[in-house]
Amino acid sequence: MKKSLLVLLMAAVLMSGLFAQGASEAASFPSKTVEATVGWSAGGGGDIVFRALADVFPKYANGQTMIIKNVPGASGITGAVEFLDASADGYAVMHWNNASMAKTHLSETVIKGADTFKTVCQVVSSYNYLVVREDSKYQSLQDFLADVKANPGKITCGNAGANGGNHLAALIFQKETGIELTHVPYSGGGPAITGLLAGEVDCVMANAPEGIANVQNGQLRILAVFSENRYSAFPEVPTGKECGVDCVLPQWRTVVVPQETPDEIVEKLADIFKQCCEDPQFVDAMTSLSVEVTYKDSKAATAFMKSEDKRFAELAATL
Repeated sequence: MKKSLLVLLMAAVLMSGLFAQGASEAASFPSKTVEATVGWSAGGGGDIVFRALADVFPKYANGQTMIIKNVPGASGITGAVEFLDASADGYAVMHWNNASMAKTHLSETVIKGADTFKTVCQVVSSYNYLVVREDSKYQSLQDFLADVKANPGKITCGNAGANGGNHLAALIFQKETGIELTHVPYSGGGPAITGLLAGEVDCVMANAPEGIANVQNGQLRILAVFSENRYSAFPEVPTGKECGVDCVLPQWRTVVVPQETPDEIVEKLADIFKQCCEDPQFVDAMTSLSVEVTYKDSKAATAFMKSEDKRFAELAATL
């Protein structure tokens, strides 16, 4: 009996020590550079958003920096697979969005379910839009649809990766309008926009902030945005609904960490990113690119991820 009591006391002391150590580590976190894996090429939406976060990160992270590691391929899954071996100490975070989640339901991947990673927070949301070159013959979405219907399969539409979020959005758009496009996958939103500028494709189904700078400088033109309301930065651009296409195509971006990361560190990261999302510099950068700052803490974002995972599974079954 005495021996059992002694074992219990020793276990309690050990657990207390571990808790105190964890609390101490969380209190001083971060004490070195944090590495953020972005499973997309430089210049894509995820890359632009996370670099904007990195610009303000040191203000709220004990002066420590966040560096971006681009690992493009397979709509973010290449980077996610590599991230499975990342350290679970808070110094490795990853960009995760609905493009990558869609890929897990439209293709065979080793990433399964919303619980593969632990969600730190959601940082932004945005909507898909159809974009063409400024010199394109398409002046409106109606022009575009009429031509595609007259030439089924001949009009090419670029996306950020096969079976990813932008590709899924294009498939939904195609199903809703009864058209047939030839889909051309790239390694990310940035390369897709580059391909459009080079004349490799006729249009791109993009997601803010992809190509927004090119729209602002007169190189590209948005035919329609698939959101509830028009973009404030482009009030002349109609919504899909205004053009007779009744579909809304939302996108979101989150920060995740390895599943074994301690909850105390997750909460500390969530607090840092919350302050980043509230920083005027970050807010202004996102607003200029028609991206909505949409912060959700770990609990809310985790619940949202699970609901989205279910929604994508059901949606993929219909395509």
